[in-house]
Amino acid sequence: MNQILTFLRELELNNNRDWFNAHKSEYQAAKDAFEHLLDRILAELGQIDPHVKGLKASDALFRIYRDTRFANDKTPYKTNFGAHMSRGGKNSGEPGYYFHVQPGESFVSGGIYMPSPEKLKAVRKEIFLFPEDFTGLIEAPSFVKNFTFFEEDKLKRPPLGFPADFPLIEYLKHKHFCPWVPVSDDLLIQPDLTSRLVDFYRLMKPFNDFIYRALED
Repeated sequence: MNQILTFLRELELNNNRDWFNAHKSEYQAAKDAFEHLLDRILAELGQIDPHVKGLKASDALFRIYRDTRFANDKTPYKTNFGAHMSRGGKNSGEPGYYFHVQPGESFVSGGIYMPSPEKLKAVRKEIFLFPEDFTGLIEAPSFVKNFTFFEEDKLKRPPLGFPADFPLIEYLKHKHFCPWVPVSDDLLIQPDLTSRLVDFYRLMKPFNDFIYRALED
């Protein structure tokens, strides 16, 4: 993991094509190390959640190249390695488990990010119809101790079709249903990193199961 963090720190300081091309071997070595870690995680995670059983690192790993066509920031490379481990792979739009490695800003997450309007409505409806099931998950001591929700893009008003006085209306305002927990650089270099990450994902699985239930009902 030190190899990965070192490369990403240097990329942060030299985010241009000339530097990247001159250090392509270091990038490939860091990418290979990250994929090997993902494969170890997936081997354990597949025993916990059948949705990701048989998934390979290459199915989950996002490209490091940024799409700058419509972006104000024209730097060509992401300064992180990210992977979404879910049924169907990283671009499936399915619930899953996310791992983001970036010096000083690493985290793990679960749930569903940027769901389609149909999937978003289905999750909101499931929470509305079964609020006790949802609160049973998010108020569990192990969940409260470890996770918070992304507040990104949260609505200011209740979503259409749901009453403003619904007790969990603040959750229905979310556009992403993603519990997450930061991961320190110190944790990333621990010898038991794989098992520590899988422990986080194990705690996330009941939440993911709730999302799957909403989508499949």
